[in-house]
Amino acid sequence: MFLNGGSPSRRGGDQRQDLVDILFSWDSAVRKPEITEKDLVAFFTDSYEHIRRRHYARRRRNRALIGYELARERTAVVDSFIKQALSQYGYPELKGVSIVALGGYGREELSPYSDIDLLFLHEKGSKGLAEEIIERLLYLLWDTKMDIGNCTRSVDECRELSMDKNDVTILSSLLDSRFICGDRGLYDELENEIYGEVLPKISHDFIKRKIEERDSRGERYGKTLYILEPNVKEGRGGLREFQTAMWIAQASYKAKNFEEVLQRGFISEKEYMVMRKCLNFLLLVRAQLHYQAKRREDNLSFEFQSQAAKSFGYRDGNLRAVEKFMRIYYLRAAVVVQQSRRLTEKCTRVYARGRLTRKAVHLDHGFTIRGKYLSVTSRNVFSEDFCNFLRAFEYADRYSVEFTEYLELLMGEQVFRVDEKVRNDPEFNRIFTRLLRFGKDVSKMLLKMNEIRLLGRLIPEFGKIVCMVQFDSYHVYTVDIHSIFMVREIERLINYEYEEKFPFLTKISEALVKRHVLFLACLFHDMGKGQGGSHAQKGAAMIPKIAERMGLGASDAEQLEFLVRHHLAMVHFSQRRDLEDPVVLKRLAKSIPDQETLSLLYLLTFADIRSVGPDVWRDWTGMLLQELYIKTLRQMSAGTYRRKTEEEWVHKMTSDIVADAEGEIPERKVRKILKKMPISYFSQFSRQNILRHVKLIGSMEGKFATEVVRYGEYDEFTVCAPDKKGIFSVFCGILSANGLNILGARIVTTLDKKALDVFYVDRADHLTEEEYDEVWKKVEKNLRKALDGDVDVDELVERRKRNYSSYGRKVPEYPPEIVFDNESSDKATVMEVYAHDREGLLYGITKAIAELGLSIDYAKISTKADQVVDTFYVRDSRGRKIGGPKKLKKIEDSLISAVS
Repeated sequence: MFLNGGSPSRRGGDQRQDLVDILFSWDSAVRKPEITEKDLVAFFTDSYEHIRRRHYARRRRNRALIGYELARERTAVVDSFIKQALSQYGYPELKGVSIVALGGYGREELSPYSDIDLLFLHEKGSKGLAEEIIERLLYLLWDTKMDIGNCTRSVDECRELSMDKNDVTILSSLLDSRFICGDRGLYDELENEIYGEVLPKISHDFIKRKIEERDSRGERYGKTLYILEPNVKEGRGGLREFQTAMWIAQASYKAKNFEEVLQRGFISEKEYMVMRKCLNFLLLVRAQLHYQAKRREDNLSFEFQSQAAKSFGYRDGNLRAVEKFMRIYYLRAAVVVQQSRRLTEKCTRVYARGRLTRKAVHLDHGFTIRGKYLSVTSRNVFSEDFCNFLRAFEYADRYSVEFTEYLELLMGEQVFRVDEKVRNDPEFNRIFTRLLRFGKDVSKMLLKMNEIRLLGRLIPEFGKIVCMVQFDSYHVYTVDIHSIFMVREIERLINYEYEEKFPFLTKISEALVKRHVLFLACLFHDMGKGQGGSHAQKGAAMIPKIAERMGLGASDAEQLEFLVRHHLAMVHFSQRRDLEDPVVLKRLAKSIPDQETLSLLYLLTFADIRSVGPDVWRDWTGMLLQELYIKTLRQMSAGTYRRKTEEEWVHKMTSDIVADAEGEIPERKVRKILKKMPISYFSQFSRQNILRHVKLIGSMEGKFATEVVRYGEYDEFTVCAPDKKGIFSVFCGILSANGLNILGARIVTTLDKKALDVFYVDRADHLTEEEYDEVWKKVEKNLRKALDGDVDVDELVERRKRNYSSYGRKVPEYPPEIVFDNESSDKATVMEVYAHDREGLLYGITKAIAELGLSIDYAKISTKADQVVDTFYVRDSRGRKIGGPKKLKKIEDSLISAVS
């Protein structure tokens, strides 16, 4: 290793090997005139390249602490470069000046493109010498293409700046300092000042600020470590998490490095080894990111994850290689969080003695409460009675207290004792079920159970999805955290936190009796992921065994199995099917056992979507789900959705609209307009909407008429124009060309050949009201020109594509897919298009459909981050469903071409 003074192994064809050998055996006191600046830079480049090759040559079986080794080798290269450069410049010994490494360089944790931070420490009268050295050395360092940070200070200046209680950045960097070369006595003086003078005076404020910084980083980089694209350095569970704990340990105990923390007994040997393993992994991942990006890059984004997984030796199986790799990442990051928080807790205990002075309240089973903390009276409390694992959570929830660091550590050490025998213990399961039934903050308890790995031991089927990643840009959290967050969403409904935002769902939650079944459905709904095939079916197949083990009654077990098996049903029907189609409603209503199960399924669906990510739920989503729930409930209650015949319904609606329009539109005109509408129109729209359509058509003077109605997060855009082939595609193109995102559409063709199309359009949050009004004015202008033949819609859409990109970052893409369904509708073929989203995609699809000679009766657009599922009810030129494999294959090929 470089660290031990050896040289890199000889590489075939390496003409600079002799140079490397010379530099590593350099006696810095002897000037070597034959070595030039160019040779020094070549040494640096060759050495870094050698380390890069060692990084990629590692094998899974011998990684050990290779991440640390390579980081220290990089550090040794920079150290040697600086020493040899100074010697070459005629500064073999520096009196009154000390060159000091700071930051990651000081900690010997250099990544390939990390900054090299230097402090040129000088005594009084030597500042000129320090500045002279800086000028010569920095020019040479810049030739290495590395980013260099530097500062020049005296010991007094360092002490004064470190005393700032409001900005602890400088003190933090000095705690990471490491002597490189120069006046050793001067550096020792600095260390004595920091550890002997500064820290004793401001350690309390320093620790407080570091904890505040840690928490604020959580706001910037994600409150949970289980986010899709974690930051390896600054994110939760990243390298900075541990560094913060070390800074706090240095301030509390004057421990200068992690080894000293171990030697002084603040952590166990096992904790030390586990943490070293995890930090080694993070250093390897960070180095991998730098090498792939060819620059400093700390965000483990989609574009890097697959290649990193391959480099780490993972291969596709039931889980994709990238999902295996990311699962390991989260498991290691979780350990970093736990161990760092425990070390911080030990260090800060001295500042929180107030909580320990209160009188203890003794509970049953060996538990005590002191202040706001729960603890135990004996280390044997769990080995003597395994049920105490769950009683700890029951007590914490009941009395709203936190676990002491000792209790949490003890549980983490003992959790392996929860085995098959314990899992099958009736009392053990009764306590868990009781917590689900009556707990005040169940999701918080489940998160803590998951953190110490008790939840996966209690329910091994759940353990298989812990830290499981879904490699797409839609799911923000890992599967386990997403499932627990679903419980949190239900609790917010139950506790009336969403009463104003979601009054209808809150009202339904009031009648919730079997909340334990719903909570279990939240936990189990995605258990089948990673096993191939339908995860809903796979997960449902596990329920009977789990239910028996947990002692659930037969009806609860059946209901739980149904919810897991059909947890995607309401999403599917609401976002991909026509809710005015009686066949759809009958099909769904028939599949649901009773109204209670429908309500549970509705709540489960709400929680599922809300817990995917912070911006996934939209008003449009909620409107569709509520509409589906109400109509399905009516279907189940009445036995049939429409009590009147179609003719009776049309007659009633016509009479109602005539009455509503009285005084505004003559009855004769209203009846004339409605008489031209197809029968299906009257079941598609509400009475209020039909009245608006009548007014719009009645006021139509030119070639078209439009109307925009605003509903919170989405707008309803209605356009009426003479019908012609591809007119719907033209409308889609105009909207797309103006940056409007279509959520859904209803297509009506009147008997006198008018197209009355209604679009539901997502509101553009980044636009002001004035800007948004301008967009709609531009839509009308473009529409007029398109209908007059004065503008090419293709060109408008292409211009939009050139000027805007839907996604500024690389995200996982999947092959497009076309799915046909001839069962869901009596009149049309339902066609689902799965594709990667981009500007003009919907226009391209609808244009291809028009060119195939198909007519669209209904369209629903569903977008999950960067992936779309566009559903179209289509008929052929004769108004019939599309049959025959050849016809379907032709349509499939055309659409695949359009979306590729």
